[in-house]
Formats: sequence, C-alpha cells, structure tokens
Amino acid sequence: SNQIVVIPINGVIRTEGSTGFIDENVASSSVIVSFIEKAEKNDAIKGILLEINSPGGTVIASKEIAESVKKSKKPTVAWIREVGASGAYWVASSSDKIVADPLAITGSIGVTGSYLEFSELFEKHGITYQELASGKYKEVGSPFKELTKEERALLEERINVIHNYFVDEVARNRNLDRKSVEELATGAFYFGGEAKELGLVDVLGNREDAINLLKIMTGLKEAELVKYETRRGFFENLRRLSLEMFYFMGKGVSSNLVNYK
Repeated sequence: SNQIVVIPINGVIRTEGSTGFIDENVASSSVIVSFIEKAEKNDAIKGILLEINSPGGTVIASKEIAESVKKSKKPTVAWIREVGASGAYWVASSSDKIVADPLAITGSIGVTGSYLEFSELFEKHGITYQELASGKYKEVGSPFKELTKEERALLEERINVIHNYFVDEVARNRNLDRKSVEELATGAFYFGGEAKELGLVDVLGNREDAINLLKIMTGLKEAELVKYETRRGFFENLRRLSLEMFYFMGKGVSSNLVNYK
C-alpha cells in the first residue's frame, strides 16, 4: 500500500507523443501530465519521483508539466541524472526538492527562437521569393527572406516575454530573489555542484539518494517503487525495427566505403 511512483522524463519535451526518428527520445507532456494525475488519484502512492534526463523542449509542453507538478498534493522530488536543462529545469523547479548528480547539466535558463534562413542561397541560385500576405507581420520568421530590423525587434520582444515568464516561475518555485535568478538566466548551464551553490538544486546525489529523500518527506521507512511509462505496441516496434534496420544497413555500407578509400 505504500508506493513511490517513478515517472521518467527522457528526451525532448513536446506536447504530443511523437517518438522521433529511430531512437530519438521524446517526452510527451500529455502523457506525463496524465501519469501525474493518475498518481494523484491513487491512494497507495505516497510520493512522486521525476527521473529527468532532458535538454528541455517547447514552452507550452514544459509549462504543462510544471503546472501539473505544482498542482500535485503529494511530495515530489526531481532527480536530474544527466541533463535537466531549459524547459526540463523548469519542470524540476516545480517539484518540492531537486536532487542532481554533481556533474549533471542543470539550469540553462533562457529562451531561443533561432532558425535557418535561406535568402542568400536563393539569390545565389537565381530563385526569388514572392511575399503575398494580408498582415504586416504575417510572414515574420519565414526562412525564405531576410528579417527587417522591425521584424527582428518584434521577435526579440516576444522571446523576452517568455524569458521573463520563465525567470518568474523559477524564482517563485525555488523561493529565490528574482534579481538573482535573472543574473543566472543567461542561457548558461551549470554542473550539479555549481547549481547547488547557486540555490538551483537542493541535494547532490544519485537515484537512491532521491528515493531516500522522498521516503523522509513521506514518512515511509519502506516503499515499493512503481514505474509509469508508455509501452509501444507491436506495429510501432515493427516500424522502429524496420527503420533501424535500413539505417544501420546504410551506415554499414557507408563505413565500408570510407574504410575502402
């Protein structure tokens, strides 16, 4: 009856559960939120452990998970195993306590909206781009044309709005002074040991340390670990297997060619 649920957050955080290409891990906010809600309704579960190994992801997906974590009335601990950066750190900051490996990559508080732009490449090859839009800013961010100063200013303004929201959330979640978080929010990442000194992490340790901390928080001497994770169906596994087979077949051919040369 005394259980601790383990919810993995592995890979890029997105709203829906796309599995990515071949072995790319994607953490679906829809799935993770449903897991947290499921744990919340189960009286046998006394605490939640978020196993985080993610570089972050989209704004909305990260926000959805973070809000779900904060709504939970059960003790929650985030364990950053290897990477808990950007949106993934946002999620971690929403938990009651954060445990991180001393060398785990944490923080990277910042927002990016960068993209590739091909206007000069088109010009080089004699390709023109005809803009037809009903609104002044309808085609802002199109990779086929160069940004004007006004358009760049508009995009940077929007990015700063998200950045300030991110900083406010971390400051509130971690009970830190906003100004100090703003100084840390350069997009730089910190190792777990550095993050602890800066107040971004509570405890340095491994998975067992995170579980023991959760036992203390829940008042349990012993607890059964239960893991929530999605299982791929037969056809999904078959699709991934065929993709991997062709991928490694091509990889093998190319490597042999290189070695032959």
